[in-house]
Amino acid sequence: MRIKLSPFSADETLVLSRSGESITINGMKLDFEALPDGAMLPATATGCPWLYGPVQRIDGELTLTVRLPHGAQASEQSRFPVDIVNPPDGRVPLPTDNDPQPESLGLAWTDTVGVIDWSQMITAEMKQEAAAAQHLAGVQAEAATRRAVADSAIAPLQDAVDIDDATAAEVLSLKAWKKYRVALSRLPEQPGYPVDIDWPAPPA
Repeated sequence: MRIKLSPFSADETLVLSRSGESITINGMKLDFEALPDGAMLPATATGCPWLYGPVQRIDGELTLTVRLPHGAQASEQSRFPVDIVNPPDGRVPLPTDNDPQPESLGLAWTDTVGVIDWSQMITAEMKQEAAAAQHLAGVQAEAATRRAVADSAIAPLQDAVDIDDATAAEVLSLKAWKKYRVALSRLPEQPGYPVDIDWPAPPA
């Protein structure tokens, strides 16, 4: 488990404890054992205001960010905290200027089990699908841009041919641009599309 700390100035207090894949934040116990590798949960799925950013499992390691309150005269270790890596089960020491006991915060030793909305989980497969869709959209946008350039070049050359006013060089240029446009239209037929693309070169 890796606990990142996001410091902020406030007259509040934070108490953390760990039990396996569960973490208790100011009396709210959240169990992330069911989070698979590569997946993430947005902080909103936990209902815990002390979590900042998503909870993720990266290469098997559970990673989460907890908001760390500090006073106006906080020490440097409170204002610029380092990650807490693999703390043992039990109370997690924090780089704060005071170390209150749960009783002083009105917290009971018996944790309240938080309810996690697992429907908000984004799995590794979902991330891959989203990345693939984004990449495909980028490729299609680039192809459309290149197609627009070809269309712009072809239009006046085709006009010249249609009215029998094209020079020999313009006829050759028109053919070259049309070949280029056809090659662009056949990009999806390439074996590596859309990851590996052999973009056709436009006419000189």
